[in-house]
Amino acid sequence: MKICVLTTSYPTWHEGADEIIKGKFVHDMARYLVKSGAEVHVVTQHERGTPKYELKDGVVIHRFHYFLPHHETLTKGSGIPENIKKIKNKLLVPFYVAGLIVNALMVIKKHKIPIINAHWGFPTGYIGLILKSITRSMLVTTLYGAELFPVIAGRHALIKRLLIRALTGADLLVGISMETVNAAKAISGRDDIHVIPDGIDMDYYAPGKISHEILAKYNCSGKRVIFFTGRMVERKGHRFLIEAMKIIKDENLDIKLLLGGNGPLFPYLHQLRNDLNLEDVIEMPGFLPEEDLVPILQAADLHVLPSCIDANGDTEGSATAAFEAMACGTPSIISCIGGNIGAIEEGKGACYFEAGNSNDLAEKITMLVTDHAQLDRYARESRQFIKDHYSWEESIAKYRHLLNGAVS
Repeated sequence: MKICVLTTSYPTWHEGADEIIKGKFVHDMARYLVKSGAEVHVVTQHERGTPKYELKDGVVIHRFHYFLPHHETLTKGSGIPENIKKIKNKLLVPFYVAGLIVNALMVIKKHKIPIINAHWGFPTGYIGLILKSITRSMLVTTLYGAELFPVIAGRHALIKRLLIRALTGADLLVGISMETVNAAKAISGRDDIHVIPDGIDMDYYAPGKISHEILAKYNCSGKRVIFFTGRMVERKGHRFLIEAMKIIKDENLDIKLLLGGNGPLFPYLHQLRNDLNLEDVIEMPGFLPEEDLVPILQAADLHVLPSCIDANGDTEGSATAAFEAMACGTPSIISCIGGNIGAIEEGKGACYFEAGNSNDLAEKITMLVTDHAQLDRYARESRQFIKDHYSWEESIAKYRHLLNGAVS
């Protein structure tokens, strides 16, 4: 089985780059497909410090430039869903589309690849449809929600028309959550859309000895640690976690929030923390190195995923960040919104709070950090729940079953 993966987001493994872990889930899926016996070629844009051709974990990676290197801003940082809001980045879309079509076509032809897997319905899903018409390959499009939820909210009229064509023209559609699938059904009118969540690497995300060095590095020694990191954009909901910490601080609980991440809202969120006099209870170190993430998850007492719906109607497509924490044995509190809905079983290592409700979030945090027996029970059950429901082996087996059925 040969597969050509089209993606606008892929890790760089280049030390110091914000993009080092961007799209890690796409690479994880690709390498687990390789483990299952598939030959996988990834076609994606070039990033600073990366080679144009690379073999990583058995995955063949082909990178291309779509404009002058210093002006390839459509895919930088937060990625296309956030960047396309700016006019200058909208103007780059035709160049990106042309670059991906030409380079993917060369890879598909050279390696005689019969299956295209496009990640996101737009632009890669639409590009995959063009490539399908040229090569007669099978098109499997994996949907994440970020390309769907704004359209459901009435945004992006032009993109909606192209997205509908991409969804209706794909041979197979897969959504990473039930809410993502429901959005795709509403847009496309198709009922044959499958739910296959992103998997979690249970070997990489695993419990471990608490690192006192990592706690000291982020000024969290001797505290109950709450952790969240994510690109600082509106839909990630950092604001509500900061506001919840103000309520918790007033209750004199001895806890510390480590709030990682960088992005366009960092100055605003940093100022909000200072305005609420929370400098002593919230650490905001910015971008966190990949090598620190698992040790932080292992050392944290509680993880929070505070996602919300942003002004464009976009929200979280999947609770993957919470799953990673839970796989490390760290309980999570998750907003009940978007792809988070139905992702967990309440009380099995995690619980929900009302999205956008800082008071409810503060209550849930307080409940767990003050009830040590319940927090310990959550910690024991969290990893088992992820192992039972979100392993990559299970997700890839479902993909292989779909593909085998479609090509037989």
